[in-house]
Amino acid sequence: MKQITGMFTGLICLVIIILALAWKLPSTAPQRHQGPWVYGPAEAKFTIIEYADLECPYCKEYTPWLKLWVDGQKDVNLQWHHLPLDIHGPNALYEAYLVECAGQTGGNDAFWKAVDIVFAQTAGGGQGFKDTLRLPGNEHGELDSCARKDTDVKEAVRQAIEAARRAGIKATPTLVITHNPSGKQVTVEGAADADTLTSALDLVAVQEQPAAAN
Repeated sequence: MKQITGMFTGLICLVIIILALAWKLPSTAPQRHQGPWVYGPAEAKFTIIEYADLECPYCKEYTPWLKLWVDGQKDVNLQWHHLPLDIHGPNALYEAYLVECAGQTGGNDAFWKAVDIVFAQTAGGGQGFKDTLRLPGNEHGELDSCARKDTDVKEAVRQAIEAARRAGIKATPTLVITHNPSGKQVTVEGAADADTLTSALDLVAVQEQPAAAN
């Protein structure tokens, strides 16, 4: 009887130890990443916020060029802002969910890679994809499932749309160019060329005042 009691006590102690160790183990739940989704140096002096729609034909042509232009600037980054337009139907909204899912599950680089792939494969103008979209992380439909069901993703896109409306932005692409140290901004509607972008940076840059002479 004493032997059985001892074994039972030892078993209880073992269970308690296992539970204590499990309590201390870090969570294995996948990490969720949040935007803003930034391309280029995080601490850049200037940020170009692009309000864009993944079914917008102009964005499809312009965003890849804009990324290349940012690559050539040492003090400028690009920030994506979802604005799927009603005229481009449900495909624009669904694609916004899809790339947001890619970002929230895979991080900033995964977001921008998803944007590149969607622009490369969509027909644009609200037509969507003729074939199955091939996205990293969507091999078994994980991102599609996320885009259909994930309430956090849908809320993130909804908030982006509402923020654009509050700012009076209705067209894509629209750029808001910000001088980060001062917060000074200028809005440029449409696919701005290199000269326009450079002029906008000059416009928002705040010149430091020279020190007063004693």
